[in-house]
Amino acid sequence: MLIKNANIYGAKTQDLRVQDGLIVEIGKNLKPKNVNLSKNSSKNGKNSRSNDENSNKNSENSHLNAKNSSQNSKNSNSTNSQFKSQDSSLKIKKSTANSTQSATNHAEEVLDAKGLTLLPSFIDLNVSLKNDHFSIENLRLLEAECLKSGLCALVLKDTMDFNEESLALFLEHLKGFKIKIFATVRVLDGFNKLKNLSTLINKGACALSCESKVLANVLRQSMQYAQMKDKPLFVHCYESGYDDKGVMNDGQTSFELGLVGISEVSEFSEVAKIKQVAKFYKTKVLYECLSLKSSLDLLDEKDLIQTSIHHLLKTDEECEDFNTFAKLMPPLRSKKDNLALQNALKSGKISFLSSLHSPKSIVYKDVSFDEAGFGVHSICEYLSLCYSFLIKSKFLSWQELCKFTSLNQANFLGLNSGEIAVGKEANLILFDENASLQALPTSLYHKDKLFGEIKAHFIRGERVF
Repeated sequence: MLIKNANIYGAKTQDLRVQDGLIVEIGKNLKPKNVNLSKNSSKNGKNSRSNDENSNKNSENSHLNAKNSSQNSKNSNSTNSQFKSQDSSLKIKKSTANSTQSATNHAEEVLDAKGLTLLPSFIDLNVSLKNDHFSIENLRLLEAECLKSGLCALVLKDTMDFNEESLALFLEHLKGFKIKIFATVRVLDGFNKLKNLSTLINKGACALSCESKVLANVLRQSMQYAQMKDKPLFVHCYESGYDDKGVMNDGQTSFELGLVGISEVSEFSEVAKIKQVAKFYKTKVLYECLSLKSSLDLLDEKDLIQTSIHHLLKTDEECEDFNTFAKLMPPLRSKKDNLALQNALKSGKISFLSSLHSPKSIVYKDVSFDEAGFGVHSICEYLSLCYSFLIKSKFLSWQELCKFTSLNQANFLGLNSGEIAVGKEANLILFDENASLQALPTSLYHKDKLFGEIKAHFIRGERVF
C-alpha cells in the first residue's frame, strides 16, 4: 500500500509505503509498484513450461487486451480505475498495469491522503471494561471502539480477578483480536489472599497491579515478585481511610455542593510511601493517573508517571450542578493542579497520557452524585480532545504529543510501533484537522466544541476503520 500526500505528524507532506505490515519507505513522489504475489517464483520453472501452456497464456493475454481496450474506451478520461473508500475524502487507486504482466503480480493499492494528518496509532495503559464487568460482549465493544478511535494496543485493568486458568483462557481468546490487549493481574484475590503471582506472570500477565493501601506484607511481596520477574507494578495511590466516603475533590466546589471531599493527603501520602518502598526493593513502579501537584513534587523524571487527558483539561468545577459525568477516580482537582500537570507533561516529567476510559452505563450515572459510579466514557473522543486542547492551541506539536500517547507506551510494552519510521509496524491514523464535532450530552465535554476526526485507521497495514 502506498499513502500519498499525507502530512506526517501534521508537518511535512510526504508519501509512505507499507509492505507486509511494516513501513518500508518514506519520501517524496514515491511511485506505485507492481507487487509479486508469488512466494517462490523460479526462472527454471518458467522456462520449462510447455508450448501448450505458452499458447494458452497468449490466448489469455489477448483476451485481457481486448477487455482492457473495452475498459479504456469506457474510461477515456483516466488511466486508473478509482473508487472511494469508507470516507469520501480518501481515494484509493490502483495503478495501471501492463496487460501482459504476470498473473502473479498485482497493482499496488494507492491511497491519496491529501489534506490529512498521518499519525501513529495511540496506545493506552489504563483502560477498563464497561461497568468494570468482564464479558465477551464488553470485550468486543471495547475493540470496536478502539478500532474507530485510533488505538492499536492497550493495557486492560484486571476486572476479571484472574486466576491461572481464567487468565490462560482470556489470553487465548484475544488471539482473534486486531488490537493488542495486555492484561495486568491484581495481586490479591476476592478474599484478599495473595495470588500465585509467579505462575500468572509465566502465563502471560504483562504486569502486576495493586492498591497502595494494601498491607505492608502484601506490598513487600508484590514488589519482590515484580522485581524477580522483571515486570512493572501498576500502583493506584489512594488511601480511602483519610476520607469518609469522599465523592469529589475536597475544595470550594465540594463545600458549596455539600458533598464529602477526597483530600489531597489521600493521594500524595501514598505516592511518598510507594516511592520509598519501590526504591528499597528496586522495583519498576508505574504511578497510575496522578492528579496533584504535590504528588508530582515527590517524584522525578526517572519515575514512570501517568495522568489522564481529563486531569490536564478539567477541574472540579465541572461537578457543579451535581454533574455525575464529571465524577472520576481520582477526582478532578483544582486549577493549580491542572496547570502543574500540563507543565509536567510539556517538560517530559509525565511519561504516559491516558484516556482513563472507564465507561459506566447510564443507570450508574443518572442517579444522585453520592450514588453515581466513578468513571468516564472517553476513548472515542480521545484523539479529538488531544487535538482540540493541546495541538490546536499550540501547547504541543503532534510529534511531542505522540511521544506521550504512543511512543513511550510502545517502548514500555516492547512493541515495534508508536512512531512513523521505516521498519516500524504500520499502525497509522489518518486524521482530518478541519472537521468539527459536538460531544454527546452524556460527555464530560458536552459544553465544548471539539475539532478533528479520524478518517482511517490501519493496524499492521490493514485498514480496520
